[in-house]
Amino acid sequence: MKKILVVEDDPVNQMILSDFLSANGYQTLAASTGPEGIERFEHDAPDLMLVDVQLPRKNGFELVREIRSMPAGNTTKILLMSAVYTDRDQSSRTIQLGTLADGYLSKPFDLVQLLSTVRQLLGEAK
Repeated sequence: MKKILVVEDDPVNQMILSDFLSANGYQTLAASTGPEGIERFEHDAPDLMLVDVQLPRKNGFELVREIRSMPAGNTTKILLMSAVYTDRDQSSRTIQLGTLADGYLSKPFDLVQLLSTVRQLLGEAK
């Protein structure tokens, strides 16, 4: 079963994402701070990470840079997510992300689009 680590400090968003992805066959793990996200990554080796940009103690950009500096971090798929940037900003934001992340999701989430993006990166859950 493919593992997805959701790094989100808002407990409602974390629950929605985890429950939705679990219902679609993915194993989900959760972290609510940047340092906790790094710890879970090292311990659980997820196939995909959903990372909120605005996290306590270490923001999403810092977390992803640290993950990418690790040998296993080069093959892990990562989606950044934020309510701060609008869809209009997404194309320039994606260009700026470069090799930092594999994509970007705007909040509030379109769950159908989320699932489609996850499947494009990971394939079907099983």
